[in-house]
Amino acid sequence: MRVLHIFTVFTTPKAFFDGQFRFLSERGFEQHLITSDAEDRDFCARNNITYHRAPLARRIDLRADLKAILDVRRYIKTNDIDTVVGHTPKGAMVAMIAAWMARVPRRVYYRHGLVYTTASGLKRVVLKSVERLTALLATDIVNVSPSLSALAVKDSLNSARKQRIFGAGTCGGIDARAVFNPANVALEETAALRQKYRIGESDFVAGFCGRLCRDKGIIELVEAFRLFRDAHPGIKTKLLLAGPYDKRDILPTETKEAIETDPDIIYTGQLPQSALPAHYMLMDVFVFPSHREGFGMTVIEASAMERPVLVSKAHGCVDTIVPDTTGRYIGNKPEEISAGLSDMLDSPLRTRLGAEGRKHVLKNFDHTVLRPIIANFYKNLSRTNI
Repeated sequence: MRVLHIFTVFTTPKAFFDGQFRFLSERGFEQHLITSDAEDRDFCARNNITYHRAPLARRIDLRADLKAILDVRRYIKTNDIDTVVGHTPKGAMVAMIAAWMARVPRRVYYRHGLVYTTASGLKRVVLKSVERLTALLATDIVNVSPSLSALAVKDSLNSARKQRIFGAGTCGGIDARAVFNPANVALEETAALRQKYRIGESDFVAGFCGRLCRDKGIIELVEAFRLFRDAHPGIKTKLLLAGPYDKRDILPTETKEAIETDPDIIYTGQLPQSALPAHYMLMDVFVFPSHREGFGMTVIEASAMERPVLVSKAHGCVDTIVPDTTGRYIGNKPEEISAGLSDMLDSPLRTRLGAEGRKHVLKNFDHTVLRPIIANFYKNLSRTNI
């Protein structure tokens, strides 16, 4: 079975599918990959992937999109691909059209999120129409969370019978044993980071990990931190923001200035995955006030590191915690986020939520739990008559 995965940019498979592709390859599924940017040869080598670069534009551009569709169709025909998996909105649209034109019998739309939910006007109409077209041309749809599946049916993007979820959700889980495991983080490493960022042992640290943009609720989080700090003048507080500025969903100038000038806000920029566990260990509470998600991956990373979680009720976020057991829901308003932070000043509560969070991740989201489910999905697909 020759499986072609198509993403708009290489950062997505690197973030969510490293190791999973090799797992599938070792079980007899020949893996091919197309993105729009330069090949990461190390990634392809360790995952046993055949790579091809196609002219995929991130924005809708009819001329560029037609060129990409024809390029992908040519690759499908040349390499006798029998299963095409389209990821991310634009990559999936091109993938499903090209695969349908090439009469590929198994066309899988891997839905990572719904970007139209935070758009408005004509842009929302166009994005929603693209979703419906992509879903129509797919023979199967994989959603990364239960709430995403529910929203797709509610908004009439596709029928319920056409879609499925792997386990409790995500693209394939995380490595909660070797990577996101507090037992594997040396005390010297966290001590060095505390010194680097000037975090005192008694400081209360609220943390976030992800792209810094409007959709992630960063505007509200920064304002909430100020409210929280003002409400507790006797406590030394820090806000740790781990992640890059988004180049498309750009923050307002005043929010960016606050991040870069406030002495109590720590901005790390982009971090390699190897550095994330130690940064999670600096946090007393992980805060994720996102307005939309496919699935909040960094939430389960934080939970695996025994961090208590405050998360919004947006789709893709509600699936990441067990309310009042591994974390708590918060509203998106600064006052609501601040109130949630105040609740987390209770040290025994933080300890209990963090410990239960790790148990929850090991049971539901460790990659050893999800990868066999994913392999079985492809095995069942391969039994489909061509």
